[in-house]
Amino acid sequence: MIQGKYFILCLQAAISKVPQNLLMCFATLFICLIIGMGIALIRTYRVPVIAPILDVVIALCKAFPANLILLICIMVYTNTFNDVIKALHLKITIRDVNLIYIAIVALCIVCLPGISEVLRSGLMAIPRGQFEAGYAIGMTSFQTFRDIILPQMFRVIIPMLTNSTLSLMKTTALVNVMGVSDILKGATDAATDAYCFLEAYLAAAIVFWVLGIIIEKIGKSLEKSFSKSVKQMAMR
Repeated sequence: MIQGKYFILCLQAAISKVPQNLLMCFATLFICLIIGMGIALIRTYRVPVIAPILDVVIALCKAFPANLILLICIMVYTNTFNDVIKALHLKITIRDVNLIYIAIVALCIVCLPGISEVLRSGLMAIPRGQFEAGYAIGMTSFQTFRDIILPQMFRVIIPMLTNSTLSLMKTTALVNVMGVSDILKGATDAATDAYCFLEAYLAAAIVFWVLGIIIEKIGKSLEKSFSKSVKQMAMR
C-alpha cells in the first residue's frame, strides 16, 4: 500500500535534485554536440589517418555498458587524483572537487558515440550539391556550412537528437554509482528512514516522466522552427 505522506516526502526530495540532473544532461549534450560535430565531419569526409582511428574508438565506446564506464571513470579519478595534483603543484584535496564534473566527463564518454553518429547521419543526408550551390553564389566553405548545411542537417536530426537527449536524461540516473546525488538517489535517501522505497521509485519515475515530456515538447518546437527556416531559405 502506497503511503501518501512518504510519497510526498520522496517526491520533494526528487524534485530538489532536478537542477543537478538538468545540469549534467545539458552540459553533457553541449560538449557532445561540439566534439561530436568534429568527429562526424572527420568520419563523413574521411580525413586520412584520423577517420579510421575514430571509427575504432567510437566502436569501442559503443560496446561498453554505461554503468561500467561510469565506474571506470570514478576509479581512475580516485586512483590518479593525488598524482595529478602533485604533478601540477596544486594545493587541493579530492574533497575539494565536486564529483558532478567527473560525472559529466563520464557521461560524455557514454553519450558521445551515439550523438556523433546522429550528427554524421544528418551530414550524410545532405546532398553534396548543396556545397556547390553555395560556392556558385560566392559563399565560402564556412558560410556554406553555417548557412546552408547546418540548418538542413538539424532539421533532419532533431527527432533523433531529441531521442538521444531523452536517453541521456535517463542515463543521469546511473551517476549514483559514482557517489553523485541525483533524482533517484535523492528520492531513495528520503525513503531510507521509513523503508518506503516503492514510494521513492514512483516519485523518481514521475519526475523523470515529466522531464521527458518537457524534452519532447522542446524537440517538437525545434523541429517546427528548423522546418520554417529551411522553407524560408528555399523561397528566397
